[in-house]
Amino acid sequence: MSFKLFSSLFFVGCIILFGFIFLISQLNQHNADSEEWGDEYLSKRDNAPPDIPRTEEIPDEIRHKFAAVTEIPERPGTIAEFVQEGTLETVEFSPTTPNLVVSTDYDKDYNKTIRLWDINTPTTPIAEFKGDAASFSPDGKILAISNSREYDASVKLWDMAKEEFIGSLRTSGDNAVFSPDRRFLAVETFGIELWNISDPTQPIEDIKLKGKNIEKEHTFSPDGKLIATAEFINDTVNIWHIDGNQVIKKNTINVIDKKKYGRIEALQFSPDPQNLILAIADNDKDIRLCYPPDWQNYNTIPTKNVYDLAFAPDGKTIISGGQNEIEIWSVENGKLIASIDGHSDWVKCVDVSADGNFIAAGGNDSVMRVWNITDYLPVKRNTIQDVVVPIYFLPTDVQPQADIPERIDKMLKDVQTYFADEMERHGLERKTFNFEKNSDGTSKVFLFEGKTSYKYYNGKSSRVLNEIEEHFELSNNLYFIILEKSKEKKTDEKETTAADVEKLIKGMQKLSKRRRELSLRLRGSMFKKKGGHIVVQTPINRYTTHKLAQDFGKQFGLHRDYRDPSYLMSDGRTSKHLSKDSALWLSSSRFFNSRQMFFDKKTIIKKPSRHRNKLRLEIEDADGISQVRLLAISYNNNPPPGFQKEIDPTENQKEWRTLDRGYTVFLQDVLTLQGEKKAKVELDYPKYLDSLIELHVIDGYGNRVHLDEITESPLTTVLRGIFN
Repeated sequence: MSFKLFSSLFFVGCIILFGFIFLISQLNQHNADSEEWGDEYLSKRDNAPPDIPRTEEIPDEIRHKFAAVTEIPERPGTIAEFVQEGTLETVEFSPTTPNLVVSTDYDKDYNKTIRLWDINTPTTPIAEFKGDAASFSPDGKILAISNSREYDASVKLWDMAKEEFIGSLRTSGDNAVFSPDRRFLAVETFGIELWNISDPTQPIEDIKLKGKNIEKEHTFSPDGKLIATAEFINDTVNIWHIDGNQVIKKNTINVIDKKKYGRIEALQFSPDPQNLILAIADNDKDIRLCYPPDWQNYNTIPTKNVYDLAFAPDGKTIISGGQNEIEIWSVENGKLIASIDGHSDWVKCVDVSADGNFIAAGGNDSVMRVWNITDYLPVKRNTIQDVVVPIYFLPTDVQPQADIPERIDKMLKDVQTYFADEMERHGLERKTFNFEKNSDGTSKVFLFEGKTSYKYYNGKSSRVLNEIEEHFELSNNLYFIILEKSKEKKTDEKETTAADVEKLIKGMQKLSKRRRELSLRLRGSMFKKKGGHIVVQTPINRYTTHKLAQDFGKQFGLHRDYRDPSYLMSDGRTSKHLSKDSALWLSSSRFFNSRQMFFDKKTIIKKPSRHRNKLRLEIEDADGISQVRLLAISYNNNPPPGFQKEIDPTENQKEWRTLDRGYTVFLQDVLTLQGEKKAKVELDYPKYLDSLIELHVIDGYGNRVHLDEITESPLTTVLRGIFN
């Protein structure tokens, strides 16, 4: 190679290298600007609203038209905090004395301490022991204390009344659990040993479970006839039948996807033998509810990470502990009843008192907290699920409109009728969403009195929601919120200029895009959509039925659909009708089938891959697959063909470029299935450079799942930065 040729190639290489360095630095600066703007925006947390009491009372004849928000209980409150020396590993209430609870924690040197507490005196424990775990007998008279670390490793039985040890099991086991009839004590060693403790002073090793792998994590059924264990190696759950002095393996439940690293965190039988359920929590972020006789048919409650769970005594409620919070779930419909914040780190253990009034929980923050949940049992919360709940939000400086309940009722019924007509037009069953009703069939509108004046809430729906969620669980139903607007003219507000609007739009675009990309990078997994809210302001006559139907459609799982400007979700000038695809989606929606029983087997999405201009994947769902949707975000300057907000093409393109490009999610392709339980799916992939797509699935029981994917490589990011 000549020196001249070498010099030329070296010069070209340097130009390319410096070009890429400059481009990457610009992209990094763009990201830094977005991050700075986003951090500044997100750091502006709302302070508590200024206390401005109502100066003019609401007339009784108007107030009586509304449902009172005070009928809904406040969130659970902490009644005691017990500071430990280290991470909480276990908590357990006495089965007979609701104020007694035993805890296990370990310090930085992994020394474990067991403490027995009275929840009424949180400063000093009743007793302390060295050991790994403790468990109450069913009659509450004996405490089994496991200690596998000392030279005389054993499980000791402590008499609660006499406050002395009465027997000892010579085993190096851990996590001893009593059978409901107190005949057996199941101890976790390298398997599960069943010790006969009919005479607690003379325990006898009776049975040892013989599985293929080491058994751990065990729980008895309430009648004592079954014991469930988790295998240490492959995290399957085994169901064993206890017959006299024999234990027979009956079933095996494959919990974890074999292609993933799995770990079962907790399992427990429900307390009602007539309605037996086995709840299993694992690191797939689900709670599985398994039923006899084959234990393969299960419902799935989608959660965050769960470390521990417990059934309430009524068997209708599950309490789970995980990521800095406790969650209360309905077994009957799989809905979240309440979330309890207050822990500053992972919640590793949770239990419910025998009377169902208290939760004890603890974890990495070294504090065991006891919560009062009296008002959160389903028998005391006769809530309806998957319906629209209308709320009239009234700031303190405005009076309610006398006829607003009637107008809200008409508005909801008009939107109801629209959807019913559209379903019928497509040859489907004439059905629509439901809303909470009074005994006479009119809408049950809740009167929510805000804490301050309208100026505080104007343009800040988050402030409205912050107050509402103190009394309503927003993740369950669809909340339709009407904010009463002050009629006073604002003279002290700064006039908004076109430059302010443009700056706000650009800022929101940057923040929306950055937050979305960050969210997808953190998640990259499946999430299940639940609940929702719509906030509108008076006067409500400015909201057409079509505009409201579009807002409701978004909450029901529909997205913008630019395939035809006449579609309701196209957001176009002539958008009036539901597409057939949207009607079929709604036909499966839980909001359109609110009386449908809860059932949700897990949706499994396999092998998503791009092949030329197609996205190929496999989907499995034992509940039947109703519809699969591929949604996309375009960074292209040219709007999709069906995007027609303006008549003039140039203005229409400008509208897309300034308002929607880069963060609007819209329907790219859809496939409606006939309830197949397993299907190979092929969908049209966007023809333009695009970094983000979403895959949405609805099953035969109206359960909605969406899978967010980042499909863009680093090189594609650079190319998109150049060409767009």
